[in-house]
Amino acid sequence: MPKVSEEDMREKVSSFLQPGEQVVTMGWASEKGVKYYYVALTDRRLLMVKLSMMNKVKGEESIPLNELTAASVHKGYKYAPLDMKLLSSMVETSLYIRTRDGKKRAFSFPLIAGLNNKEVPVQIMETLKLPG
Repeated sequence: MPKVSEEDMREKVSSFLQPGEQVVTMGWASEKGVKYYYVALTDRRLLMVKLSMMNKVKGEESIPLNELTAASVHKGYKYAPLDMKLLSSMVETSLYIRTRDGKKRAFSFPLIAGLNNKEVPVQIMETLKLPG
């Protein structure tokens, strides 16, 4: 995992913000363990800034808030064996979302020293107030 800093995250996310758009929370996440993002919840959308393995920006995608229909959070690895559940709950928190068109996505937010990364999916879910 590349070195992630609050400053780098803010700088890269802010370059994709629309005029007047406000960030509620943001963190570093992976999708399926092979795609990496800075995931930011703004007052308008869920913004995913795509990153390379070396933390270089590869583009962005976003989902307008009104397109999100469900969100849930799972502490640890959802499909870990029982003996791994306790250990994984200290390591990672995952955010699961579903959109109006039925697409499902899962973003894993690992424990990163110096960042409140594991709490980001909880903040996103609480802010969205969507069914699970």
